[in-house]
Amino acid sequence: MIAPTQHILSVMVVALNEARHLPGLKKALDHLHLPKGWSVETILIDGGSRDGSVEAAREAGFDECQVHPGASIPVCRNHALRAARGNALAFLDGDCMPDRHWLEHAAPWLLKPAPVLLGYPVTPPETGNWIHRTWHAHWHHKNTANRQGNPDPVTTDAFRLITTRNMLFNRALLSVVPAFDETLTTGEDTDFAFRASQAGCEVVALPSLRVTHLGEPSTLRQYFRQQLWHANRKAYATILKSSGGKSGANAIFFSLAFLASLLLAALAPV
Repeated sequence: MIAPTQHILSVMVVALNEARHLPGLKKALDHLHLPKGWSVETILIDGGSRDGSVEAAREAGFDECQVHPGASIPVCRNHALRAARGNALAFLDGDCMPDRHWLEHAAPWLLKPAPVLLGYPVTPPETGNWIHRTWHAHWHHKNTANRQGNPDPVTTDAFRLITTRNMLFNRALLSVVPAFDETLTTGEDTDFAFRASQAGCEVVALPSLRVTHLGEPSTLRQYFRQQLWHANRKAYATILKSSGGKSGANAIFFSLAFLASLLLAALAPV
C-alpha cells in the first residue's frame, strides 16, 4: 500500500526566455530523491517570453503555467506565491539544476513549525571557465562565517548568501514576510531574505543545498551588464536604512571589487 503524501514542496520558477533550460530543470525535479511522504508541484510564471518557454514548460510537464506579459520579477514572484499549494515552497531560476538530494537536505528544516528560510549560492557548471570560478569564489567572502569547503550551516547574516536561484522556506514564513516588494526592479530576493532575518526568523545557508547554475555570464562584457542590472540602488538603500547602515553595502562593494579585479587582469601585460 502506498502511503499518502503528507507534504508538498511547491517549486516556483519565474522565467523569461528560458525555453532551452526548462525541460532540463523539470527533468532534474522529476529525479529528486523524495523523503517519505513528500511530493513536488512545479509552477512556471512567465513574464512574456518570445522563445516558446511556456510551451516548453507545458510539454515538459509543469503542473501550472501562468503568463503575465510585462510583469516585473517581484510581481511574478507574488503570482507564484498565490498559486502555490504546498506547505513548503522553493524558488529556482529556469537555468538552475538542483542536486538529486536537494529536498532531502532541506526537508527537516522545512518541517519546523516556526518560520524558516533556507538557501545557498549556486555553483557554476563543471565546464565553466575561469570567470565562472572567480565569481563563484567571491561568495565565500561575502559572509565571514562562510568558508569554502565548510559543510556547517551558516546562521550569522545568512541572508547575504540566499537568492531565489536557490531558496526554500516553509509556509509559516509567509505569516512574517508575506510577499516580495513590488516597488523593486531587482534585488527583491535579497530584500525578502533580509526582512525575514530582521524579523527574527530562522535564516540558514546550507552548503548541502547544491544547485548548478547553467546561465552564468561567461565573458567580462556579460558580467558587467549583469552587475549593472543587479546594482539596484533602491534595494540596497532599503537594506542600508533598515539595518542602520550595518548591512546592504557588501553586495555593491564585492561586485565592484570583482569587476575591477577582472578588468585589471584582462589589461595586465602577459
